[in-house]
Amino acid sequence: MSTAGTPSKRGAPVRDDPSAATVSALALVRLGHGLPLWLSLLLPAALGALFAATVLMEPAGTRDFVYGHWFGLTVFLWSLLVPMCGALYAGSAGQIDEDARRVLYGYAFPRRRLLFGTFTAIILIWAASALILGSLVSVTSLAMNAPADVPAAFGGALIPVLAAFPTLVLCLLASEAWGVAGAACTGVAGTLFGALLGDKPVWWFFPPSWPTRSALPLGETPLLGGALPDGHPLLDTSVLPVIALMSLALTALLLLFGSFYIDRREL
Repeated sequence: MSTAGTPSKRGAPVRDDPSAATVSALALVRLGHGLPLWLSLLLPAALGALFAATVLMEPAGTRDFVYGHWFGLTVFLWSLLVPMCGALYAGSAGQIDEDARRVLYGYAFPRRRLLFGTFTAIILIWAASALILGSLVSVTSLAMNAPADVPAAFGGALIPVLAAFPTLVLCLLASEAWGVAGAACTGVAGTLFGALLGDKPVWWFFPPSWPTRSALPLGETPLLGGALPDGHPLLDTSVLPVIALMSLALTALLLLFGSFYIDRREL
């Protein structure tokens, strides 16, 4: 039953058409506890602590070498786990919002607004998690007297998240269609694509590999093997704005497709 236009006790009309900002704020509140919260806190804390402990416990003679290797490895591991994190965020949002969504779907506003609100809330939480990782890695860099690595630390934490926006939309749509299993399968496939294709010439054709590809110019260390030599094509930072633009463009297209799917999906 719609309440649009019904006067409230204060004389203002009560509307069942919440704004996009209201929907995003409500989604952010619902995601601010449970698995999304712990994932946002524990994963960057674990990676940052592992990086700091490995470097600072190393003997002085080899500490600089270990620092360089583990700096790149930490950035690459973060980028490798990004698709799976997107799946966990999307699956958790679907579980948390399940009862509320059944109620909200009965109101007379476009259901796509719930998709946009959930997407916005997740990227805000995700960006905060990336900033935590960037801060922890930067502290170790400053302790190693390497302040020049601070921009790379924050870039290596934030840019893979930006590159994973299309994968996040796919996880949200998979969660809507098939539940947590759909989001989990999408995230696992994304992590595998990132591990296998992130340093291959065909990386651009597989969006789930974009996060790992974006981490290579900043971390300079792939998952297997040592640091890449100077002048290696994978270290060219000019690819980063290209990845960012491709990610934003594909995200917009997927959200457009997702809005049509959500609005027309049978309940």
